[in-house]
Amino acid sequence: MSINFIKNIYEKNVDEKAHEKFVRYSIGDFEKEEFIIKKGASFVQVKAGFEYLSVILELMSNLVKENVSLNGMIITKKDILPEIKDFGIEPEKITGKKYTIKEDMGPERFKEFISKFNDYFLLLNLKSGKYSISVKKSIPKPGKLVEGFVKAKFEKNDFQKIKNEFLFDVNTEDFKQASIKQTYVIEELIAPEGCSPEEARLNAKRKGKIVRKISIDGEEQENQIELLA
Repeated sequence: MSINFIKNIYEKNVDEKAHEKFVRYSIGDFEKEEFIIKKGASFVQVKAGFEYLSVILELMSNLVKENVSLNGMIITKKDILPEIKDFGIEPEKITGKKYTIKEDMGPERFKEFISKFNDYFLLLNLKSGKYSISVKKSIPKPGKLVEGFVKAKFEKNDFQKIKNEFLFDVNTEDFKQASIKQTYVIEELIAPEGCSPEEARLNAKRKGKIVRKISIDGEEQENQIELLA
């Protein structure tokens, strides 16, 4: 399985994580934030919308090799203070179900942290050697586009892995900058029989297509992916 839910849909390896990314959508066309990959002299920079935050955190957790410094908020819909404390983290501040943390940890512990808490909203800035992540300070309201919600820097030798994860449907070996603009076109909701309206909203599969407008160093193409998630 890929860490990128769009690639999993493309490969028809849809899992619960991919399904959850589409629960908020009803029937209609939904334009998404621009996804940008830029290769510098010694780094690769990624800019993306909110829905890619968990993907980028998981990707980085597999790559960092040095100690990781984290600061920011964990936002949830439930009380997770016992889980946080069991992991050895003492929040600096708790406001409702927002937990402000500032923590340093080794790369293996960071990977465990992401595995354990990445189902929540991790609005965390990160620094580890040449790697970094910066995020906006609040979750976007439904339907609001926030460009560059998450910005990340990777090492230059991660370029191939990043290209394979996010430009899986493009036949190109190298580039300086790529842009992906996606539109989710949801044509039908397929719900299990006998569901309540709320159960139908949560469990229905979204059927339609994902339109991907891709620009590679100024050369544009449009690809479509069948959507059933």
